[in-house]
Amino acid sequence: MNHSGIHNLPGLDNPGCLPTLEGPLTGSRRSRVNPFGRSSGPEAAIIGGTISSVLGNLTEQNRRDVANSLEYATHVAHQKTKEDEGFERFWEEYMDCLFSIGWEKTRNEWSNLSLEDTTSDVETFCDYVIDNIRNDPLYTQDEKDLIIRGLEVIRSQIDKHEFFRRFTVRKSRGALGVSTALVEDDVLKLRFSAFMFNCDADVQDYLTSSIAHITFDAKKGIIAARADQNSIDLHRAQLEEELDQASGDYIHRMDI
Repeated sequence: MNHSGIHNLPGLDNPGCLPTLEGPLTGSRRSRVNPFGRSSGPEAAIIGGTISSVLGNLTEQNRRDVANSLEYATHVAHQKTKEDEGFERFWEEYMDCLFSIGWEKTRNEWSNLSLEDTTSDVETFCDYVIDNIRNDPLYTQDEKDLIIRGLEVIRSQIDKHEFFRRFTVRKSRGALGVSTALVEDDVLKLRFSAFMFNCDADVQDYLTSSIAHITFDAKKGIIAARADQNSIDLHRAQLEEELDQASGDYIHRMDI
């Protein structure tokens, strides 16, 4: 592969550095996955440890551009971090990458969470995240419904569950993200919530593990970004060239 035209992109100075999370890259090359298969209507997909949803007003190209951006940020963040570093550094690299490939940051806030932040009974970490999203004014009701359906699908379908789990569990640490994309005033906009958990015991699964007897602390990041079409167009070919080598290792399609 000729990298001569893509040295300005982050994460490519060491293309041989592979992710450490249970080997997401298998060494065998498959056809690259298109996470969003429709040209209209709302959709959701798993991209690494993120549930990504798009609203109905995105074109087919908009959907592809959103998926490329999130997949590429995941790819670069895994190249640049190790499992024993936890997820804080992963999200830092993820966001740094996103903001270097055509997206402009409009909001970036982090806060500590506690069980008192919930308004209903919570049995698992997935319930905790669902409850938090349900009460988050960042998202519209349509976006909330899409995100929550996506989480419920992942939890109930084994293949999606296992794919998502390998990106969201690091022993006593966990992290998962949800994102929504829409077009507003001819500008592509992205809203993102990142949840990080740190427990006093190893957790095998952050979607199904009971939290009744686990002491944990959690942080939530709220990120908003925008991108004009010229910025996205500038990076598209370069991102797709690199991502073609990963062949969908970070993507799992989802029907909701």
